[in-house]
Amino acid sequence: MEFDILVIGGGHAGAEAAWTASRLGCATALVTLDPSRIAQMSCNPAIGGLAKGQMVREIDALGGLMGIAIDNTGIQFRMLNSSKGPAVWGPRAQADKYKYASEVQRLLATCPNLTIIPGEVVEILTSDKSVRGVRLGDGAELTCRAVIVTTGTFLRGLMHTGEARSTGGRFGEPAANYLSDSLRALGLELGRLKTGTPPRLHRDSIDFSSLELQPGDENPMPFSYLNEYPGPGESRSCWRPPLKQLPCHISSTNQQVHEIIRANLHRAPMYSGQIQSVGPRYCPSIEDKVVRFAEKTEHHIFLEPEGLDTPEIYCNGISTSLPADVQEKIVPLIRGLEKAKFIRYGYAIEYDMVWPHQIHSTLETRTTRGLFLAGQINGTSGYEEAAGQGLVAAVNAAQYVARGECSFVLRRDQAYIGVMIDDLITKPPVEPYRMFTSRAEHRLLLRNDNADLRLTPIGREIGLVDDQRWAGFQRRQSSVELGMRLLRELRVDGTPAGDYLRKQGVSWDDLAAKLPQLASIDAHSGQEIEIQVKYDGYIQRQGRMVEKLMHLENKLIPQDIDYSRVAGLRNEAKQKFMKMAPRSLGQALRISGITPADVTVLQIHIEHHR
Repeated sequence: MEFDILVIGGGHAGAEAAWTASRLGCATALVTLDPSRIAQMSCNPAIGGLAKGQMVREIDALGGLMGIAIDNTGIQFRMLNSSKGPAVWGPRAQADKYKYASEVQRLLATCPNLTIIPGEVVEILTSDKSVRGVRLGDGAELTCRAVIVTTGTFLRGLMHTGEARSTGGRFGEPAANYLSDSLRALGLELGRLKTGTPPRLHRDSIDFSSLELQPGDENPMPFSYLNEYPGPGESRSCWRPPLKQLPCHISSTNQQVHEIIRANLHRAPMYSGQIQSVGPRYCPSIEDKVVRFAEKTEHHIFLEPEGLDTPEIYCNGISTSLPADVQEKIVPLIRGLEKAKFIRYGYAIEYDMVWPHQIHSTLETRTTRGLFLAGQINGTSGYEEAAGQGLVAAVNAAQYVARGECSFVLRRDQAYIGVMIDDLITKPPVEPYRMFTSRAEHRLLLRNDNADLRLTPIGREIGLVDDQRWAGFQRRQSSVELGMRLLRELRVDGTPAGDYLRKQGVSWDDLAAKLPQLASIDAHSGQEIEIQVKYDGYIQRQGRMVEKLMHLENKLIPQDIDYSRVAGLRNEAKQKFMKMAPRSLGQALRISGITPADVTVLQIHIEHHR
């Protein structure tokens, strides 16, 4: 069987990669252990959040899959940080996790060039350091020109609940135990990381009346721009989620719970020495929280429904690998959970990954041409981080198949996805990487509202944005341009409309109520105009900062450069440059431990040897 691109793994990175590669016209195969579990939500049944929501909007703006799927299957939509400035607004949605996976599978079934193959890839086959195919566990060989590895937590996955251990990629599924050896044979240095998940409780056993209610937004915002753009001739857009909306509830731990956890730390794999790998700092287990934040008397627990037709409640905030008997002791001590029944205990999982200093900004490995890595294998955590990498890897794999080289790279000032990939390469994670707004120095430019204005023209250029999306984008662009022109032309009580909108407490809706001429501007375009007007000075300041830095970003470093021959370069800088292989002088400057003087020496060397 011959393909252009073969995707290994059917998680969120794999699904996005398969969608992208096939829609770019490549004959694509997605090989996964169990096709019925494609896009399974292994942990939190939610998409988006702070910075993560921005990435989902970026994926959608480029023509990706995730935003469409969550809009069709979300059961609660909320805009986080809405009381703060627009740079940190983060859309988030609870999903019906079973309907979400089914929806992704349905959407993948619409891809004309995609074949889904059940099986386990045990070896990547190469010739002259270039990919030529893969071998499956049953001995079958598939020929391809590019491979995208998106194995998630399945590479030699080992699950822990207290002293009990079992192999598996996640609950109820086997691990992939052979591909790690193949990656090592290709010259890649592997590491090991850890993540975890909380217990699931039965909905009917929880006393919700004693808990704080957390409803969704009254007027929810969609993730996909396809649900935001007004149709031809429409002046307003009004979207409602297709599924019934459910609330979440909030409880908290207490001192009694913390005391039991402390008394049983010797049975927690992270503290007993049973787990040697590093877990996520910013999504710690409850035992980590109790140890690291000993002064806190309680930690919030968010009780989140996992779907409309399932009794499973996800206990967000008490991820744990403590033994089952300890979990059974602490859960009934939590308000509302006094009679809670377990559906599944929490557990931790260790898995293999590849240290990401070994990949280019295109996500192609430096050891093997045509071999791309995306998702948790690069050291990230989270569905959104994985999906963003899956899209970038697939675009570059398609370019590689078409012309033997690839160049699709999103800059730090263009997308959170670009920030993430640049961080992975210049500051390889020692713990699972999670995206935050604080990681983006240009976050006022990278808002969730303007992802399409930033990225949809790029998606159109690479061939991923179809005619329907492009027409909607052009209508929105025209609406924003019309609104900005009207603000320059119209006045309110003698005051230019733009100046009136800048006043504190004045919203776009307030202005539109006074100026009937603005009735043709749809609500989402109006919000974009309001943000541009109110934050114009800050946006221009960040724009000037980007322009100053751009000369370094545009100076690409020759791939065949011999750093050992760069006169005047410190030995430490030579070693780091050889290890990281930065793409540009700008990326070189962001490597930890590199000084501006190092980059100046490197720049002089490059210009002298042109």
